[in-house]
Amino acid sequence: MTEQISRRTLLRTAGAAGVILVAGRLDGGEVLGQSASAEVALNAWIAIAADGTVTLQCAHSEMGQGILTTFAAILGDELEADWTRVKVVFSPAAAPFRHPVYNWQFTGNAESIRSYHALLRRMGAAAREMLVAAAAARLKVEPAALLAREGVVRHAPSGRSIGYGALAAAAARLPVPQAPRLKPMAEWRLTGRALPRIDVPAKVDGSAVYGIDVKLPGLVHAAVVSAPTIGGRIVTIDDAAVRGKPGIIAVVPLGSAVAVVAEHWWQARAALEQISVAWADGPAGKFDAFAIDALYRDAMAGDAWAAAERHGDAVAALARAQRVFEAEYWSPWQAHAPMEPMNATVSVGAAGTTVWAPTQGPQMAQVVLAAVLGIHPESVTVHRTYLGGGFGRRLLADYIAQAALCSRAVGRPVKLIWHREEDFKQDVYRPGFLTRMRATVGADGLPLALHQRIVAPTILGPVSPVPLKPGDVDNLAVEGARELPYAIANNHVDYHMLQVPIPTMVWRTTGFGPNTFAVETTLDELAAWSAQDTYRVRRRLLAHNPAALAVLDRAAALARWGEAASGRFQGIAFADCFGTYLCQIVELEMPGGLTRLRKIVSVADPGRVFDRINAISNIEGGVMWGVTAALYSEITFEAGHARERNFDGFALARLTDTPELITDFLEAREGLGGLGEVGPVCIAPALANALFAATGRRHRTLPLARAGVRTA
Repeated sequence: MTEQISRRTLLRTAGAAGVILVAGRLDGGEVLGQSASAEVALNAWIAIAADGTVTLQCAHSEMGQGILTTFAAILGDELEADWTRVKVVFSPAAAPFRHPVYNWQFTGNAESIRSYHALLRRMGAAAREMLVAAAAARLKVEPAALLAREGVVRHAPSGRSIGYGALAAAAARLPVPQAPRLKPMAEWRLTGRALPRIDVPAKVDGSAVYGIDVKLPGLVHAAVVSAPTIGGRIVTIDDAAVRGKPGIIAVVPLGSAVAVVAEHWWQARAALEQISVAWADGPAGKFDAFAIDALYRDAMAGDAWAAAERHGDAVAALARAQRVFEAEYWSPWQAHAPMEPMNATVSVGAAGTTVWAPTQGPQMAQVVLAAVLGIHPESVTVHRTYLGGGFGRRLLADYIAQAALCSRAVGRPVKLIWHREEDFKQDVYRPGFLTRMRATVGADGLPLALHQRIVAPTILGPVSPVPLKPGDVDNLAVEGARELPYAIANNHVDYHMLQVPIPTMVWRTTGFGPNTFAVETTLDELAAWSAQDTYRVRRRLLAHNPAALAVLDRAAALARWGEAASGRFQGIAFADCFGTYLCQIVELEMPGGLTRLRKIVSVADPGRVFDRINAISNIEGGVMWGVTAALYSEITFEAGHARERNFDGFALARLTDTPELITDFLEAREGLGGLGEVGPVCIAPALANALFAATGRRHRTLPLARAGVRTA
């Protein structure tokens, strides 16, 4: 494959590769030693050095959610490791570290703990039993007479003990137990505790290595500019103005972009301004926001719908209703906009290709580079760094592929960095969601029927293991609209997968964000129809589910629902998202007609909270992300590309927007839920409902700033 490769080709390659890899399921007993030579690997996840130091692998990327610590705690707990002698490393991209169900290695969708918990416990427990068996053989006693605790195996009757370091080599030669005894929760010593975050010291002292920090011998640097229209292509390049200039190494065509490779990044960045590129427009030409809006409107008016849910008969119930509520909701296009722009360092050599990158998709990087460079995925080694924000964008590997092509062109390791404007311009955006809601209430004043019609491009497509096509249902795009937690007799969800000339992708909250906004705002409006308190309406709708009801009631109690001080107003929203029940209540005031957030209460029940302090950080960081999306941020289009190119146009919530945050957790739900993507989900509807309480005006379009909402 030549350097003339487009973004769309990269996305197609990634999706097709998923089908191949998901076809082969991983044997749950497979193990693979990935440890340094000075350590002995007991299985893929655990290695022990002679001095007793335990190295634990983390299959997921650390982007602020604290997964390095929690992963290690779960493994170390079952292992009975000495926590003071544990170190954690990022695992390689390899089969044992793939998702236990999807057989794909990625970080996203709040999947880390809820999907890997059982596997991690089994791996830790298996290693512990191997160490105990090795000690039993050496001490000539039965394994049942031994106790493993804090990195030592002890025989209480004789007072003898052996450290894990002295046992590791013998233990590694033993068979791996397939059904080891797992510790009961009462014996957990690490899991469930608020442990010091493993990643924090390095982040505080500046020694943490993010992708943008990677240094290598012989490293050179690349800057990139992409076509002025989405899908545009290079026609000609005139690089005479930079040829032979100090530091300039090469100008590399990348199909839909051009890179300059230089000794220093700023040399490359400045050279981009001096080369002359003639571009051909993308297939859609210089489209704008009006053209995109017309696509949505035509789809909503059409009849090309796929049934995402048929619970009861909403159509019949609405046909019989004497009064029908009807409204449209809009959640805008969004950029991922991480603080650390897309970057990667790649060295392409005869012996293999090595990547150092802040990536959520190490396996995706292997597959994409294999296709781009014409090599085997196994010859691509991926080293993950810390991520300065991901939000789903770093699941893809287009930026890594660009770095690889530059490295191959110049024969040296290349660090490629997108400047901020390019990071916005080359994003793969969360698409806008247009929802038409029709609803009615029964004689009891409760919602009787909902009919939701959702128009949105795919968000799952680029990372789907099965290719999606028009007429299919994108399951992530309808999350939060179907399988509602409420006792509503009739719910129909129709979905139209809109075809647009814009690359689209998952974004934190997936479909739960836009769809919860539509559903929870509608419930508020229906409660107002029958002059009922909106919290008590939700209580009645959740009466069949004690765990969900407890979350709702706890949030109301913490917020002192209905007892806000004079001049303050409250709004509420509830969701069942990512396996977690969530209720959020926004309290605000309106000084001089401006909006000032005063308090946001969040209560979540993920079934089990493994580290309360870390969990609070996840929720509260997500809350402020949700405030940004509800109040300020959106992407619009003109002249064939995104209009917003930096944070002057793509506004973020600031410290002055931050209210009092109150966060609590319950643990009554069965199973394990996630928390990494949960925090923002209910913020927009709770805020919109609070604004209605304050002003009597309904808000059905985000961001609220578009409707004139201004913050104090």
